[in-house]
Amino acid sequence: MEPWKQLEAAAAALTAQQPEILGTVHPLASVLGSLRLGEGSAILPGTVIEGHVSIGRNCTIGPHAYLRGTTLVEDDCYIGHAVEVKSSIIRRGTRVAHLSYVGDSILEEDVNLGGGCICSNFRHDAGPIRMPHAGQLQDTGRNKLGCVIGAHSRIGCNCTILPGRVLPPHSRTAPGTVVSRPGKDCMG
Repeated sequence: MEPWKQLEAAAAALTAQQPEILGTVHPLASVLGSLRLGEGSAILPGTVIEGHVSIGRNCTIGPHAYLRGTTLVEDDCYIGHAVEVKSSIIRRGTRVAHLSYVGDSILEEDVNLGGGCICSNFRHDAGPIRMPHAGQLQDTGRNKLGCVIGAHSRIGCNCTILPGRVLPPHSRTAPGTVVSRPGKDCMG
């Protein structure tokens, strides 16, 4: 299934979910919407959950993180200090370090996103976003769409990944890289 359709399917499922808190929400965190929080997970002080958010088991979120829109975080994930995640899918075992932004993106299993990274979801010219899928560059019909980062990838600190980019599994980037062309901007 195309990544943008995966995001749409997740959004539909998350919008229909019933809230359930099995983990711990710190009293200085705010839940402004529907939250499913798995057993052993912790929402730390200053964190804001807004919209329809599902967080799996054994996750740590925050402090001062902001999860909004329709966001799915699977088991064993870490979303660090002052990280914003908007309408994204974060797969099992993924870590998003402090001061990062993930918008309308899919981070596959066991991705490490270094501090200060931006998964951009909007073209500066407000044009439609195209994304490679099934060997072709396809029009997604969306004006907001981030990236897909393949499983077991390591993204260096302060990297920017432009909208519509797909990084294959086991990708590596040097710190400060602007990923505008997968394969050319990633190290083997």
